[in-house]
Amino acid sequence: MSSGNTIQKTRHVSKIVTLALLCLLAPGNAMPQSASGPDHAFSLELGQESTFLTTAQRASFGFQFGPPDGTLGVLRFRGKDTFFAAARSSSTCAGTPLTEGTYRLGGSLTAVSAPYECKALIHPGGDPNGYTFDRDYAGGGPVLPIFDLAGKLAVLHIYHGEWHGGTCAKMGFCFYASLGMAISKDGGATFTKLGEILQPTISRPDSIASGKNLDIGGGTPILADQDGRHIPDLAAVDPANVYLYIFYPDKDLTASTVGPCSRTACVAIARARLSEVVAAALEGNSARFPTLFRKYYHGAFTEPATSGDPDAAYPSGHYTPIVSDPGNFPTVVYDTSIHQYLMAYTTGNDAIVMRSGKNLLSWSDPITTGSISQPGESFLYTTLVGEGADPFTSNGKPRLFYVRSPKWPDWPDAVVVSRQVHVGYR
Repeated sequence: MSSGNTIQKTRHVSKIVTLALLCLLAPGNAMPQSASGPDHAFSLELGQESTFLTTAQRASFGFQFGPPDGTLGVLRFRGKDTFFAAARSSSTCAGTPLTEGTYRLGGSLTAVSAPYECKALIHPGGDPNGYTFDRDYAGGGPVLPIFDLAGKLAVLHIYHGEWHGGTCAKMGFCFYASLGMAISKDGGATFTKLGEILQPTISRPDSIASGKNLDIGGGTPILADQDGRHIPDLAAVDPANVYLYIFYPDKDLTASTVGPCSRTACVAIARARLSEVVAAALEGNSARFPTLFRKYYHGAFTEPATSGDPDAAYPSGHYTPIVSDPGNFPTVVYDTSIHQYLMAYTTGNDAIVMRSGKNLLSWSDPITTGSISQPGESFLYTTLVGEGADPFTSNGKPRLFYVRSPKWPDWPDAVVVSRQVHVGYR
């Protein structure tokens, strides 16, 4: 390629990325601005539990388990909510019966009302780079809207992939999970896989040989600056200083972790420059995705998020827990009423823990009034959703979604519920 063509291509990509950042939230979806809040304590109260999706509804829509079999994704565009969630359909599913994948649903923050013909948008296998991380399971929730040079909506989607093998209790096989990314250029009606983006530190062969499952959660994405701080106005910052952070559980059996995190998975974080992700996604440059993200390790984002091996035969980069507590499916929103982030995650499938942080790398002790547990009940798949124009930003009343079941993993007895979280300064 001539130098002139290279310069022209670089300028074209730069324009795409700049416009994508300027229009990241559609007209009417401007992110609320905020300043640094006071240092005194804030209050957090959980509202009453309400049903979001009943067992009967899930069955009537054509689902065998899920949705959501993981983190919920919410696309809020022009005042309308569209939900994305992992699930397995039943034989009564109209679109793709007996299929695991990502499904699209319609409704509001209080109830699901439309199954969109029960059609899987992401299926197991078919990674564009030949990776096998999603050979046996693929489905996710988190979505992030971006826009191309013509101002047309595109949607980035993070999904959970699994490879099955070995022997574990309950299911009979063990699973090893990783995260992939996909893109939709038709508003979320269809998706194209872009490639693996995150792999646990421990290799797949070592994990399967241990006879234990290794989960990696749903991969909640958050936009922030290089220090993990909230950006009040994306249009006013240099695109080079905007990062896409992803929260997930990781497992590292080396001396790099201590306490409970030396034996089990703890909450971790990785990031990539948003401009690089957007450019590669809109170009369809799938080869870039296994190399885009870096894990947080000893105070810096230096460790590779994947091993670069299609079969995860080698470990990926080390990580440092940002919360030294075993946690599954971490979820995060920024709240403008307290000028802090809120995080929720589950521990041991029987409790929900909430924390706060002034940046994405430093978190409080568990918030007593934000804990949820009940003897004999299981709690899984937490998702925090902002109640305003941006699902990743709340204004004092975010909603916490989760799955509750008395006999987990028995899906016929599981129900999807939500609670409004009331936060504010005392």
